[in-house]
Amino acid sequence: MKKLLIIAVALLIGVAANPLYAQKKENKVVCFKSNMDCSNCEQTISDYLKFEKGVKDLKVDHVTNTIKVEYNDGKNTDEGLAKAIEKKGYKAEKISTGEYEKIVAASAHGHEHGSEQHKDRTQN
Repeated sequence: MKKLLIIAVALLIGVAANPLYAQKKENKVVCFKSNMDCSNCEQTISDYLKFEKGVKDLKVDHVTNTIKVEYNDGKNTDEGLAKAIEKKGYKAEKISTGEYEKIVAASAHGHEHGSEQHKDRTQN
């Protein structure tokens, strides 16, 4: 009886360690360029995507027209998320994380200069 129990435990450990049986639970990030017009568009996309399967984190910005989604790779795909965005009537052009970062940084840089110019005008 003891041998049978040891064999059963060994089999369970072997199956659990096999990568074919282990489901991937890695998070993945995908970024899109979109065509939002206003904060209501941003809210519509955000409210819709947060209920898509596997979505863990979400950044939607109508100023830069960007969408960044972190999701569970085993529960959704880049294509599935793009289709969800398009289903709501918006463009979902996949861009790299690097392109996303450049767009966001350029927008933030533009806002900094705008506020400095505003300070200069109000002080003169």
